[in-house]
Amino acid sequence: MKYRIQFYLLLFFRQILLWLPEKTRFAFGNFLGKTAYYFIKSRRQTTLWNLQLAFPEKTEEERKKIAIHSYQIMIKYFLSTLWYDSYLQEKVHICNQSSVEKAYQKGRGVMAAVMHMGNMESAVKAGDGFPIVTVAKDQRNPYLEKFIIESRKKNLKLDLLTKSRQTVRQLQNYQKKEKKYVYALFSDHRDKGAHVHFFGLETVAPTGAVSLAYKYNMPLLLVYSCLEEDNSSSIYISEEIPLIRTENSKQDILENTQVLIHRMEDIIRKHPEQWMWFHDRWNLYRDFKKEGLLPPFLREKK
Repeated sequence: MKYRIQFYLLLFFRQILLWLPEKTRFAFGNFLGKTAYYFIKSRRQTTLWNLQLAFPEKTEEERKKIAIHSYQIMIKYFLSTLWYDSYLQEKVHICNQSSVEKAYQKGRGVMAAVMHMGNMESAVKAGDGFPIVTVAKDQRNPYLEKFIIESRKKNLKLDLLTKSRQTVRQLQNYQKKEKKYVYALFSDHRDKGAHVHFFGLETVAPTGAVSLAYKYNMPLLLVYSCLEEDNSSSIYISEEIPLIRTENSKQDILENTQVLIHRMEDIIRKHPEQWMWFHDRWNLYRDFKKEGLLPPFLREKK
């Protein structure tokens, strides 16, 4: 019953939102984003510590400005998914899609490593015109999960797999099909995988995109989205990223993952307000709450 009530409240909120002009919806998103920044203390602290780690050269005021802008972008991204059918048709611009076309012509499928930036789910449109497969975490609310799956399949025209222990096997089964796919996997969050250095501090990065590209000799591309000032989304697609190949495949996966992370870091430095900073990417807040440990850059000052 609780989940059903939550779902109907969301539908009610969506209907009210759709009665408003789109400009007003996004203005409301800016308000919600700034409110969330001040209201959720743990996320605010996580965000500011993450930014201090990544940009020690910036002032506190500069990092705060980036943080609030990042919150606003993430909230506006979420809100736009409530009218994705029209948004994706009218407000998304794809840059360098020829890179996907060239990669797909090789006939081995294409691996797109996607970043949590801007209007992140719209980045999947990098594979527009090609069969696409992506993976998403399941939702606790089964009504919401069904709504999201049906919406993404309709508006993004893709096959959506729910993340589970069977995900890798499912993706491998897709690769065995005669028809080849563009695989869009988010690759910059903290997950089981390789130990890498990200903004100078060790953390863990998922290896799924690199591992599958390496195993099946698929072209690897890096894809990210930026939410522009006019609330349109620009999708940027890299040229093919060459993979390191030696006789030590395990080490190759680690090194290629680190190369990918360094490329992501460069992009985040160029567009810091677009990245999702409130995620505890380096476990700085978790370590503080569990063990009372301050982040390394604050311990050094003591």
